[in-house]
Amino acid sequence: MWRMCSPGSKRRRVLLIEDDSAVKRMLNLSLRCGGFETTQAESGGEALRKLDADGFDAVILDLCLPDGLGGDVIQRLQATDGPVWVAMSALDEYEAHQLFGPFRGPFIAKPFDPWDLIGLLDRLLADDLEDRRDIRERRAAS
Repeated sequence: MWRMCSPGSKRRRVLLIEDDSAVKRMLNLSLRCGGFETTQAESGGEALRKLDADGFDAVILDLCLPDGLGGDVIQRLQATDGPVWVAMSALDEYEAHQLFGPFRGPFIAKPFDPWDLIGLLDRLLADDLEDRRDIRERRAAS
């Protein structure tokens, strides 16, 4: 199904970590249409460097990367109060947890509808904004 791109007032920044060029092109186009500005990384090492250097609102991580560092990226994301993130893989969720250990972020199995992913990111970012607002209010009250 074709959807029209709707430019938003503020584009949210997402780091797309994917080594498959066809998937990367499809997600990049869909994310841009969904109101996201994308930065791309093709390996876990490149992603870790970009996470250190730049502030992102969200991260989309293909777990099975050529350098095998998908698990390292998950550990970094879980260890910080950084961007919201979604793990994706051609593996099913059980296999992903077996290979990469338990992780607490959302998982989406390939193939998937990119608009489902954008909807998930929108919900995660809205929840994250609400959580951060609550934390600020509690700090101000104490």
